[in-house]
Amino acid sequence: MSHLYIESEANPRVKRWKKLANDPRSIRREGSALLEGIHLLQVVLEHPEVKVHAVILCSGAATNEAQALADRLADAKNACSFLLTKRLYDAVSPVENGVGVMCEIALPDAPGPELWGRTDALYLDGVQDAGNAGTLIRTAAASGVKTVVASPGTVGLWTPRVLRAGMGAHFTVNLIEGCSVRRFREAYAGRLLAADARGGENLFTAPDYTARGPVCWMMGAEWPGLSKEALTAADERYWIPIAPGVESLNVAAAAAVCLFDASRRRLARGADKL
Repeated sequence: MSHLYIESEANPRVKRWKKLANDPRSIRREGSALLEGIHLLQVVLEHPEVKVHAVILCSGAATNEAQALADRLADAKNACSFLLTKRLYDAVSPVENGVGVMCEIALPDAPGPELWGRTDALYLDGVQDAGNAGTLIRTAAASGVKTVVASPGTVGLWTPRVLRAGMGAHFTVNLIEGCSVRRFREAYAGRLLAADARGGENLFTAPDYTARGPVCWMMGAEWPGLSKEALTAADERYWIPIAPGVESLNVAAAAAVCLFDASRRRLARGADKL
């Protein structure tokens, strides 16, 4: 397969990719994101609904595996393939010491409430750490929760570091960004459950909170926790019992406990995930 060779920093595509790698606002404005690495490109290849704008290789540094994958992806998605000098590739790549292959994808349209308003969900309230956000998306997908909603103060879910931490889970869940607690509360037909170390019911001894329909667990930022707005909107609050002398759980770990607790409760009574 032929590749279009780029060696100038002044090239408009290079300028565009630099913005997508470093500026969350550009990702939202352009409706595109950059993915780097073998695993993420393989996931994109496995999802025919994902539109690929460009496949990008590093000249002289991409492995044979990376080159073969790039060719397959460009062919399957009918996308242009570009070859960048190592200097340009490193300037564009959203990660250090990458494998020499990445792609630009079109962001999927955010689904409307008719698709997620009556399903289990996860709400991220001001989560700023990219690694945590990606892990939260991955954990939601693993637990069977198909909708992840982010507040306006949450890190961009399609930024490169969040994508890498998500390990491909972005393409198996519905993602809604910039949705305030108030707007989410108005659209969501289920109950909002606050994970709050400061009070509420003991998660492990509480009655089955999944028996009355869909639920959305709300998770706050690492240090401050859930905002006052989120706590006010919550229908119920729960705390996770942890060993004495331990201050708290990482937000991604806390979410895993809560999401899989909900899954366990439904499985125990033979109910399906909502």
